[in-house]
Amino acid sequence: MLNNIFIKNFFNLTINQGVNIFVAIIATPILFQNLGESSFGLINYSFSIFMLLSIIISYGYHLNGPKKIALKTQFSSNINFINDLISLRISIAFIISVIIILIIFFTHIFDGYSFIILFSIPILFSEAINPIFYLQGKNNLSTVALLNFFAKIIYLGFIVFFIKNSDDALKVNFIFGVSLVIPFLCFWVRIFLKNRKKFILSSFKNLIFRLKENFEFFLSSIAGHISTYSGLIILKLFVNDIELGKFALANRIALIVRMIPVFIAQSVLQKATLIKRDNQRFLNDYLNYYFFRGLIGTFIIGLFFLVFSKWIIILFAGKEVLYSSNILSILSFIPFCGMLNFKNILIILINEKKKTLNKSTWFSSVVMILLCIFLCKMFGGFGLAFALLFSEIFSFLIHSYFLNKTYVEKR
Repeated sequence: MLNNIFIKNFFNLTINQGVNIFVAIIATPILFQNLGESSFGLINYSFSIFMLLSIIISYGYHLNGPKKIALKTQFSSNINFINDLISLRISIAFIISVIIILIIFFTHIFDGYSFIILFSIPILFSEAINPIFYLQGKNNLSTVALLNFFAKIIYLGFIVFFIKNSDDALKVNFIFGVSLVIPFLCFWVRIFLKNRKKFILSSFKNLIFRLKENFEFFLSSIAGHISTYSGLIILKLFVNDIELGKFALANRIALIVRMIPVFIAQSVLQKATLIKRDNQRFLNDYLNYYFFRGLIGTFIIGLFFLVFSKWIIILFAGKEVLYSSNILSILSFIPFCGMLNFKNILIILINEKKKTLNKSTWFSSVVMILLCIFLCKMFGGFGLAFALLFSEIFSFLIHSYFLNKTYVEKR
């Protein structure tokens, strides 16, 4: 039964990622060749900035939101939480957007790519109405895959028709954000109508309550996203836009496989939460089952990318880029290193060990930033690739240390 639930969830997430790979195979050569290496690098650099900002908008509820939804069966039981969460996210997205606009028009921070930044703002609002916290809590990952399919098809269509040369660079992230907003908005309209409920903006009092309630998860989620998306931002300080673009090409592909440990965690989180409530002893066996298989699977994937990196880059870029294939060979083992931390993260989330998660992720992020700065300065993109790899290993060690320390103190 539990095995079937995992297979169902993982299958849906695999289909979801399969769509991403298909779209990437078509869109990446178009973007890389039509925009050129420099503009391609700036687009991905700007995208990394907005991915970091989007974690402020989600406010940590992507971590514990599914658990809150899973513990209540009816939509009506979750309506207040859903209204509060969407209202909070929209409010934060609006505030950040205003700040970005003020920075663009009154400072020189984004000179040279200010319009790329400005037109990336829809990404923030796509995160504000992202329903994955609800669908994951309801164990309905097939709908996640369906929404992603429609979003990526819209994105791909716009890319094919509107991206012709480097002057179109500002449109790329705008298209990405709008392509997500459309299906997400349709989903919420449909589900509110189906359940005969209305979306109501929450009161200021409720928003303050949610801000206080999830502050520790919010802090830890920022640290986690820093580890994933700050690499390109740091690299830009030390290399030119051409090298940035070549690294971004490999990183764009690596991000596809980098999410595998996250998919496995998402596939088991909802059921693991219910198992913990009913049978603590069985929980460890359940997690171990997927942990060891995940390690084997991600290691095999790493070896595959190591052997075929040259041809994978040709497939995605439309031409051979030796620098990018070498970077991809290194980055392809990040999923294996990330899988080491699988059990730690799930145990922390299931037991809502906010302080443990907060300390662990911030220690990991600080070390990651220091490593990235040092190795980027010394070795450029290759330094960043190894820094990201070492950071995953350190993250596993520091999460293990703080989690064990928690249990020792409990005794």
